[in-house]
Amino acid sequence: MRDPGRPDHGEDHDLHDDYVTGDGGVTPDLLDLRPRPARTLASLFERRPGLNPTEAVRAFIEAVGLQERYGHLRVVDDLIGLQRRVGDTIERYTDKLTSAEARSGSTESAKFGIGHFGGQRAVVYVVDWAFFAGSLGEVAGEKFVQAAELAEREKLPLVSMGASSGVRQHENVLGLIQMQRMAAAANKFQHTTNRPYVSVLAGQVWGGMSASAVPAADLIVALEGTDYGFAGRRVIETFEGKEVPRGLQSAEANYLDRNVDVLVKDVDELVELLTRLFAAGRSTSRIRDRRRADDRGTEGTGREIAVGPEGFSAALWDRQVVERRVHLPRDRRDRGRATAGETLLARYNEIAAGAGRLDTEFLLRTVFDSAVPFYNHVRFDEDTIYPHVVAALATIGDHSFMVVGDQPSYRISGDYVGKRPPNPGPEDYEYAVRMMDAAERWELPVVFLTDTLGALPTMAAERRGQSRAIAQCIKRAASHPYPTVAVITGAMGSGGGLATTPFGRHTVMFDSALGFVSEPRSTATILYNVANPSVEQVAMTLETMKASADDLRAQGLVDTVLEDGDHPRATALALRAAVVEGYNEQHGLSPRRLRQKADDRLRPRTLGKLSSGD
Repeated sequence: MRDPGRPDHGEDHDLHDDYVTGDGGVTPDLLDLRPRPARTLASLFERRPGLNPTEAVRAFIEAVGLQERYGHLRVVDDLIGLQRRVGDTIERYTDKLTSAEARSGSTESAKFGIGHFGGQRAVVYVVDWAFFAGSLGEVAGEKFVQAAELAEREKLPLVSMGASSGVRQHENVLGLIQMQRMAAAANKFQHTTNRPYVSVLAGQVWGGMSASAVPAADLIVALEGTDYGFAGRRVIETFEGKEVPRGLQSAEANYLDRNVDVLVKDVDELVELLTRLFAAGRSTSRIRDRRRADDRGTEGTGREIAVGPEGFSAALWDRQVVERRVHLPRDRRDRGRATAGETLLARYNEIAAGAGRLDTEFLLRTVFDSAVPFYNHVRFDEDTIYPHVVAALATIGDHSFMVVGDQPSYRISGDYVGKRPPNPGPEDYEYAVRMMDAAERWELPVVFLTDTLGALPTMAAERRGQSRAIAQCIKRAASHPYPTVAVITGAMGSGGGLATTPFGRHTVMFDSALGFVSEPRSTATILYNVANPSVEQVAMTLETMKASADDLRAQGLVDTVLEDGDHPRATALALRAAVVEGYNEQHGLSPRRLRQKADDRLRPRTLGKLSSGD
């Protein structure tokens, strides 16, 4: 692919050929003295190759050994009678169907049946672009409804996969109402079973499919090379009167906007991801964890961060390409300080910029026995970019947890690693809510890993509904009907941090972490009425606002304080034990009792004092 930042000399027709070839004594490099536009992240997907949807669907059907049901269903008349004139003849809907059958070898765009993922069965619904551009009509809608009902009866996961151009025009409103039927069928499945519903985008997904069965899913997965949206590019350009930038509706761009939850490289990775998701343990007993703190040793006083090729990573860690690894020492900056204020200030600075701190991905890899990530990272230039909030289905023994956590990004240049702390925006909190919704449906406990100085403080985030998104996340986390364990690994900053830190059930905090109502420098700015508070003012603010783990434990908000020591794996194993303890404490409690316990614990302790003092 040509570097979009470099000009294409083949288009410079005003240059004499002798000069372009260098025969005139001037090379193309010397001629090109114009400023070059900086490369952007969009260059990774604006010219990427598209995916062949028919090949992807057929490979998927073969991989899962689909056993089709009701393959005989087909349209048998013109329905509404839409026609078009082709030369001297009239083309009817049945003529189009006959032609589509001849080209594709199928009688409809949709198929469904039982597929196999390792030792797990699931109901699979596929839409093939080869038949009528994967358009939806009465038959395709009916097959989705029957697929959802079959999954409900058999108590199996439901997977929809494929490409679609939208509702079939030849069926008009009869086709349009299939969107309603499919969304309702998905909703009924989700309210009557605890099995996952996963939607997979493969190729081109537009219109009716994009606004019915797809966003109703618990998890939206896309194959790289897919395009996805409600209105297609030509429709948007006609309405807006301007060109739509290339790649703006790619699955990759949709992933960055959090309209897609996770990307997979190919059908093989897709099948493996679904296999691991469906095979995750479903035990509801107490956890009897036999792993001890020394089971993995305390090798090394740091951790490693992997560096891969430029582009979007595979979702599954064992499928990611690693070109090199960089060692990150765990060097606590808050030790050996003269005063408590200096200690807390050093701790705060390390939280903001210390790349050696333990992040969510490291803890997913080390605290749990296995994990299925519901996110990717992107490597671009020297940056390794993660979403601000990530999630995964993780296991301890035969127990599964949904894990939701803040995740920093990194700049890696040689052996230097810089940290960009997470500042979640509305889309990140909406993603967290979707993951919590899935956890409730799947009847799973949730572990929260919090490390953010606060929510994204931009006007764009405000206009996209930052306050509402944070409120919905707080509400959802606090009311989860199964056990929750909140872990503050770094900063629990303001409402943006509280959104993923439900207090009152079981809360764990690293001794290197801090919790505060607003970012300490901002607090000092307000307290001292100065634009740039001094180091001493910030240190005093940190000390007197009672933000440390010991302070929050003394206030009754934190149950367990863990040492964030020199050996990250030992810290991870101590956290594992704390998660097991927190889960077991809540085991067997009803949703009402869980919420009541938190409400009782969080009632203000000063109410009696205030009443008696009036």
